[in-house]
Amino acid sequence: MKLFIDSCSDLSLERAKELDIEVLPLKIQLDDKSYLDQLEITSDEVITAIKEGKRPLTSQPNPESYFELFEAYVKEGTPIIYLGFSSELSGAFQSSVIARDNILEQYPEADITLIDSSAASYGLGMLVERAASYIKNGDDKDKIIKNIETDVAMIRHLFTVDDLNYLAKGGRLSKGSAFLGGLLNIKPLLHVENGQLVPVEKHRGLKKVFRRMTELVKNERATGLAHITHADAKENAELLKAQILENTDITEVKISSIGPTISSHTGAGTVALFYFQDGR
Repeated sequence: MKLFIDSCSDLSLERAKELDIEVLPLKIQLDDKSYLDQLEITSDEVITAIKEGKRPLTSQPNPESYFELFEAYVKEGTPIIYLGFSSELSGAFQSSVIARDNILEQYPEADITLIDSSAASYGLGMLVERAASYIKNGDDKDKIIKNIETDVAMIRHLFTVDDLNYLAKGGRLSKGSAFLGGLLNIKPLLHVENGQLVPVEKHRGLKKVFRRMTELVKNERATGLAHITHADAKENAELLKAQILENTDITEVKISSIGPTISSHTGAGTVALFYFQDGR
């Protein structure tokens, strides 16, 4: 069995290789050049470009890219599971659907399962890590898919950005018009709802946003592992980590950088927290 993902999971290529996962990179357009996410451009380069006033544009893999990767495993008779970036935020999942349908025309016995994660960044990354563990454990495919679907329902995203207007202009923000603008030092708290980025609350200052994130984690009685990603905001990520460990039942918090594609839409200063509601 082979697990496929796209680069919006924000797993490093090294981590993906360790988990034996195939990654389809999205493309980033910058200065009239196109770069493959992580392979040809880094998060730091994207953030630097944004600080210089440039606006990176992103595009999903085309159906042909999925077809080529899928076909190699289909010819071997290997079952495929593709766990994709939220279809509400990208056309990548639709590209995978087209590719699967084309594969089935040529290879009617192909075993390809596509799962829309309704997740982003390391919310998807945490789903992927669990999915890889199910495959490694040797679970049968039906059980793996059922476990993934349960995890999709339980993953939580909480995040804040420095510039909500930047996120809105990229077309990735739902129900956000009332949150645009506002007073100095007002920080938005957002989450993912039905695969869309949705503003939840406004708070005066980052500390209050982090305090509210911590309250939400505690209220849901989350335990076990959480993951924080950031875009050029390591110090703030460490601050949130300390609060989570001190005030909730979370026992481990990992920190990593937001990937190039996601950074292209959030801009610098973003801090995001991911965890499973059930704490499994």
